[in-house]
Amino acid sequence: MAGVGAAQLLTDATGRIHIIDAIRGLAILGILFANIQSWSGYRFIPLEEIEGLPLYHLDGVFKQLHYWLVDGKFYAIFSMLFGAGFGLQYLKYQHEQSPFIRKYRRRLAFLVLFGVAHALLWSGDILTLYALLAFVLVMLRNIRYERLLPLAVLLLCLFALTQVAVLLLAEPQVATASLAHKTYPDMLPQELSATLGRGDWSEVFSTNLHNIYWRWRDFLPNGRISRVLGFFVLGFYLARSGYFVSGIYSVWGLVQFLILGLLATAVSRYTGTNITNWSVSVLDVALKMILVAGQVFLALAYMGLLAQIFRHASGEKLLYPLTLVGRMAFTSYLAQTAIGVFIFYGVGLGYWGTLGLAQLWLLALSIYIVQVLMCAIWLRYFRQGPVEWLWGCLTAGQYKPNLRAA
Repeated sequence: MAGVGAAQLLTDATGRIHIIDAIRGLAILGILFANIQSWSGYRFIPLEEIEGLPLYHLDGVFKQLHYWLVDGKFYAIFSMLFGAGFGLQYLKYQHEQSPFIRKYRRRLAFLVLFGVAHALLWSGDILTLYALLAFVLVMLRNIRYERLLPLAVLLLCLFALTQVAVLLLAEPQVATASLAHKTYPDMLPQELSATLGRGDWSEVFSTNLHNIYWRWRDFLPNGRISRVLGFFVLGFYLARSGYFVSGIYSVWGLVQFLILGLLATAVSRYTGTNITNWSVSVLDVALKMILVAGQVFLALAYMGLLAQIFRHASGEKLLYPLTLVGRMAFTSYLAQTAIGVFIFYGVGLGYWGTLGLAQLWLLALSIYIVQVLMCAIWLRYFRQGPVEWLWGCLTAGQYKPNLRAA
C-alpha cells in the first residue's frame, strides 16, 4: 500500500479535521493531569510532607488512575498528532514541496523561540524538543511509505539499545528514591520548595534555566528524544496511510489496541518498571520496551474510542468541548502553565505543596472546564487562538486579520 493521496484526504477533510481537534483536546486534558503534579510541587516535596496533605488516603486510588489512564498516553497522542499534522500538510502540498517546506521550517524556528520562553517559566517545556525534532522529521519526509512504520518502531525502541550499551560498557546510574533529587540532582526538595514555592521571579527564572541542562541530560536514559521522534514518524505514517479517514473508525482495531495496551501496561505495572531510570538488567530493558508499547497501544485505543463516539451526530456534540480546546491547543497548553505557576508558585498565590492528589485532579478538571468556556467565547469572535494567530503572523512575516466577520 502506497498510502493515500491528497485528493482522498480532502474528500473527508471536514470530519477528519474535527476528529483530530477532538483528540488533541483530550490530549491537552491528559497533559494537564500530568503537569499539575509538577507545578503544585506534589512530585517534588518529601514523602513525609505528602502524607500530611489533605485526602492523602485517596492518593493510592489516583496514583493507579494516573498510571493506567494518563502516564505516557497523552504525551504519545500529542506527539503522534504533531507528526500527523505535518503528514496531512505534506499530502496537501506534495506537488509543491519547496515553498511549503520553507514555510514549515520558518514555523518551527519560531516554535523554538516559544519553547525557550516557556521553559523559563517552567522547565518541563516540550515545545523546544518538538520543534528541533520536527526539523529531523522534515528531512525524513521523502522516505518510502513502506519504510515509515519500521522506522517508527526502531526509533521507539532505540533507547533500549543505548541502555544495553551502558549495561555492557559502564556502570549504570541507579536513580535515587527522591524524584526531586533526580529531576534537580544538585538541589534538595527543601531547596526547590524555597525557590519555586516561595521565591521571586529572578529565582524562578534562574532555577528553570539551571534545570534545562538536567532535563536535557535526562533525555538520554529515558529515551525521550528517540521516542518523540518515533511518535512523530508514527503519526506521519498514520496520516499518509489514511488512518484518520478510515482506520481510526475500526471497532476491531480499537479492541485490539485496548487489549494489547492493557496487557502491556499490566506487565510493566506489576514488575515496577520505570521508564525514567537507567536500566539495571537486560530484563529491565525488555520491560521498558513493553511499557512503551503499552503507551502506544493505549494512545491508539483512546483515539479509536473518540472516533467511535464522534462518528455519531450526538457523539460529535458530546465531544464538542474537546474540539474547542483542540482548535486552540497551543494557547491552551501555554495558558495551563501560566495558571499553574500563578496558583502554586511563590510569585503567585503560593499554594506549592499544599494540595493532595485528589484535590489536584479536581482542580485540573476545573481549570479545563474554564478553558473550554474561554475557548468557546474566543472562537465565537476570532478565527484562531491568540498564540496560534501570533505564530501564524510571525511565520508569514505579516499581520493577518483574526477577527470574524460580523
